[in-house]
Amino acid sequence: MSHPLFWPSRIFFYPLGNTSAVSFTGDLPPECKADVLFLGCGDPRNILYTVYTDVSTSNEPRKLDITCCDIDAAILARNTLLFTLLADDAAEDRLSNIWNIFYHMMLDESSLSLLIEQCRKLAPLAESLDSWRQGPYAHIVTMCSSDTLSEIGRFWKLWLATSDFNPTQTKQFRQGFTDGMKNMRKRVEDNIVATSMRSAGPLAPVMLSAISEQFRRFWMTGITDDGSPDTKPTNNPNPTFAFSLFGDKFAVHYGTDPITGFHLAEALASSGVELPNNSVSVIPKIVRAARQQFRTWCKAVICRVRNSSASSASLIVRMYAGEALAFCQALRSVNTSVTQTPIFIAPWRGSVAQLDVALYSPSAPLPAPTSFNVIETSNLIDHVGLLNLLTVTIPLLFDSPSSTLYTEALLPAVVSPPQGILNQVCGDLSTISLLLGVVPSAYVSRFTTRSNTAETMMQVIEQSPTSQYHERLAWKHVNFGHPPNILREAELSFTVPQLAKQLLDIYLRMFSDEDLGKRMAISSLDSSQAQRAVEFSGLIHYSRRSLALLLAHIRSRVCCDWNRVMDELEALISQDRTFMLGSNYYQELACQLHLAGFRLSRFSPAQLRELRSKEDPPIFRAWNTVPEVVTVVLVVPHHAIAKVQSDLSAAATPTLECRIHANIKLNSFVCLSASFGKLEVSGKGENKVAVVVEDEAGINGMSPMIVSFSALSTIIIRTSGGTVGLAVRPNIGAEALVQKLGLEMYLFKALLTDERYCHILTRAPTTRNDTICSENPLVPVKLDAKRQGHLIHVEMDGSNGQIRSLTAHVDIVDPVGQASLASGRAVTVEQLSPNKAKLHVDRYEHVISFPLPIDTANAKLRIARKSKYVEVVAPMTLTLNVKGESDISGNFRTAFDCGVPTLWNMHRVNLDRCPPFKLSKSPKAFDWLGLHIGLMFSQRERMSRARRASPESTTPDTLMNLKSSLYTLLVAATGLGGPIQTEFFLCNAEEKCYATILVTDIRLDLGSHTIVADSWIIPWSNDIQNKLKISRILPIKTGAHESEAWRHLLPLFIERCRTWKHKPSCEYLVHNSVPLYPGAGSDPKKVPWCSCGMGIGTEMLRERYGSVAAQYATRAAISPLFAVSYMEKVGVKIDDPAEPTSTRCVACGKGGVPLSACSRCKRAKYCSKDCQVKDWKTHKKNCVLT
Repeated sequence: MSHPLFWPSRIFFYPLGNTSAVSFTGDLPPECKADVLFLGCGDPRNILYTVYTDVSTSNEPRKLDITCCDIDAAILARNTLLFTLLADDAAEDRLSNIWNIFYHMMLDESSLSLLIEQCRKLAPLAESLDSWRQGPYAHIVTMCSSDTLSEIGRFWKLWLATSDFNPTQTKQFRQGFTDGMKNMRKRVEDNIVATSMRSAGPLAPVMLSAISEQFRRFWMTGITDDGSPDTKPTNNPNPTFAFSLFGDKFAVHYGTDPITGFHLAEALASSGVELPNNSVSVIPKIVRAARQQFRTWCKAVICRVRNSSASSASLIVRMYAGEALAFCQALRSVNTSVTQTPIFIAPWRGSVAQLDVALYSPSAPLPAPTSFNVIETSNLIDHVGLLNLLTVTIPLLFDSPSSTLYTEALLPAVVSPPQGILNQVCGDLSTISLLLGVVPSAYVSRFTTRSNTAETMMQVIEQSPTSQYHERLAWKHVNFGHPPNILREAELSFTVPQLAKQLLDIYLRMFSDEDLGKRMAISSLDSSQAQRAVEFSGLIHYSRRSLALLLAHIRSRVCCDWNRVMDELEALISQDRTFMLGSNYYQELACQLHLAGFRLSRFSPAQLRELRSKEDPPIFRAWNTVPEVVTVVLVVPHHAIAKVQSDLSAAATPTLECRIHANIKLNSFVCLSASFGKLEVSGKGENKVAVVVEDEAGINGMSPMIVSFSALSTIIIRTSGGTVGLAVRPNIGAEALVQKLGLEMYLFKALLTDERYCHILTRAPTTRNDTICSENPLVPVKLDAKRQGHLIHVEMDGSNGQIRSLTAHVDIVDPVGQASLASGRAVTVEQLSPNKAKLHVDRYEHVISFPLPIDTANAKLRIARKSKYVEVVAPMTLTLNVKGESDISGNFRTAFDCGVPTLWNMHRVNLDRCPPFKLSKSPKAFDWLGLHIGLMFSQRERMSRARRASPESTTPDTLMNLKSSLYTLLVAATGLGGPIQTEFFLCNAEEKCYATILVTDIRLDLGSHTIVADSWIIPWSNDIQNKLKISRILPIKTGAHESEAWRHLLPLFIERCRTWKHKPSCEYLVHNSVPLYPGAGSDPKKVPWCSCGMGIGTEMLRERYGSVAAQYATRAAISPLFAVSYMEKVGVKIDDPAEPTSTRCVACGKGGVPLSACSRCKRAKYCSKDCQVKDWKTHKKNCVLT
């Protein structure tokens, strides 16, 4: 395992999700099949919501193939149970009972009977893969391995067995269950638990007390209360909450709340609840909303399942029980070899992953996907580390512009969101993105259409108990929009010293927990921050195997002398003194680099033979051939664990490590495999093998612990007279164990030569005879790739902390271009897009694709006329330092995927699945919408808007101006500032119009926690305008740069809600451009969007605005563009003024006198009525309704 091994002390059961549902297909064109990898899947809310909101452009639904992985088979057993219940006849009539089974910890008789009845049907089907395939549910749920089916079936049998309990057993079961609920409840009884506030999105502030009270009631009663008088008595513990990876002890996480997985904003969007609210009246509303959403989503699944068969299924859910990182490596292994993989299933499991041959062999008739255009990782990075996760998932991400990898994090509140992201990335975000090959889409575009403003509001509400900040990132290939096979293999080059220093910096950040200076810094925090910091510092994510896997991935992208790079990196690590104990892990680093395909000059086969001959170690005397890497197996007696087991379980997250100690040499190993059971050993020398007979009781049994790890044979030779031991790694939070174990914190140790406890093998032991070879590389070894296309050289700045420039080397191979170059013709470079440039040598042209945005205006050219090449040295512009820019057209990126437009950073929405709402007119209602829309501005933009009201403002900020126009449109369309206004036209500074916008509804985009204006866009012409039945229209004036931005934005607003097909004659395809006529700005004759969607679905417009509107209108989804929280500070305190206060008259500049604010925008201030009148011509262009 690349992740360190933790003692399994605090294993919680997460039967229900802790964030609201999201759609998997939000970044896919509706024509694309969705192959989804869902890691750390938890409950199936995201699957249900995706099915409900998904869009198709044909009569048939899009095919959804979803592979779910979770380490706890109990979760998959619950999920499979749900899907089988929905696949049965009359499922719609039993949805109330199904809700109870899935979300209630205490059940009524009818719900319990349904659960037991279903388990009776499912248990026989789990006997084998063949029996499952022949059963009635195989067309919707498939099993990726026999181990998975066996584990899932074990839980079905456990649930079923509770129905056969005698009265005494029933009483004990109920008592143990209710006591478990009480014990979990005690953990939070003195706190306000409001995790579900996130699920309310922009309405989070008004739900604080209601959500906290609903949570308290749920843990008191075990049910959700929607106020219905027909609630049945619930006296039966729900077996699906009683058993988990932890065994038969109640382990449901104390933060579990059934309503968290739903979108609670729908319950109160139109009601105008006051702040603070009346929780008694609100609780039934949010519970009813959650139940209704569950019913609606389930009905969408039922509809799909009812109309599908094994050969034509539009929804397939695949289940795999195991650790996420291991499963990803197994899938990659399947791509290169066979279904039997060299990867252990999970920590504390001794068996390896063997995927179903019928699904994963090359000859499978209906093969399961092993590459995916959607990879959803939930909040796994909080548990396994971002780089661990990206390293194993990026190779599985299908190479297409729409492919997206999602990560979520709950960042500790002791650090700011920007610092939290950088801590996870372990370096400069641009540099790491370049090395990995993926980049957060919002980082490039500087905005996001998905809102987490609830996090901002929760941070500034004083009584909010939240101590984490939720951040969701969408990662896309850096080669978005480039031709196929360009910038894929060996696309980059570095100088050896710069690359080695960059890799050293990554190394130091990955293992910063070994920096004693940082540990000391925690002591300077106040008590609450220190406690939180201690909790997070105890979570060690990376081992030296993590670094080896990362370097192997980077090597596939960077073309250079890797032998020199590794020699230099090894020297830098050896010389660095940041980590006092870093040298203890050097041997493990060397071993893992060897397994990843790197060869260090100090560890060659010849040196191994020479060392063996010289030392003649007893361990290897019976061996004919000694491999470079061997497996060390340590059997730890049960009594050695039992004496400290309660102390280990009481510690936070104790990390285990093995140590080989001889004289003064100490070598530590963190990459461990462990399980409980009996070790059966046979054979001698290199033919010695071992099999583990696992104890099903695991940590609670009486069997010894069997631990194994890989080590270089050279270290075994040099330390053959020493000891090998299992110890707890020293870490913050483990101080209590020192008193019990001593300073070295050994649990057990034995001589390397003592075969009662220690064995040296060529292959790691497993639970089967099909043991794996320790020489198998961690990833398929990939030699330095050959150069394809032009190479991009990366130049770092003086500190080696950030990228200074990207250099494209272009060999001129065209005879015309060579002749022009040789004759001394002019060479110029032109910027086509943020990532593309066009090289001109007289009439010869060559398009250069860069992996990250560059600035060709300040590029330098290196021209080699005799050698016939040109190098373009362009500054790289992508940084976290955001500032106002005039030209932002490159922020709205598109590309073609499967012949249709793909959006870079604007998620798609199914408008017909977004509930409409109207604001309450109550004067006491909390203005959640005004606050929500206003939070799309960063604090910098708020300051800039205030300065814009004065004559001193000169710097253009087109994105801010665009947001101001959107603010005007959304405020007017919702009636926040007065009468509702739904008709708008966009016009330039000369009042020449170029588009009409008609808003027919304001809707909740629930999955993204924001709103969307259901709109229709009509090209501008006098002829069309004169025939529209519009009595009152509001102009939105845009400057030249903003008009160009709208030209790029409007086609995206249209494309994101498209339910129709692009025609073969689509103007986008003809011109190979989205938008059409880029650079035409506000020219009304050059319509930027295609005509494919005009007149589709416009029946309601015909009645309201006439036949011309119905003929020319195209539907669009207009929403706020939010600032990116890890790039800019967002939000202000709710009780603060929205903008800084001006102290001078904006017209004459007079200060020190009473000022009156503009009644409309409340920002511009004047000393007199005359000054306000004189300034109106200037001010009206910027006056935004507040």
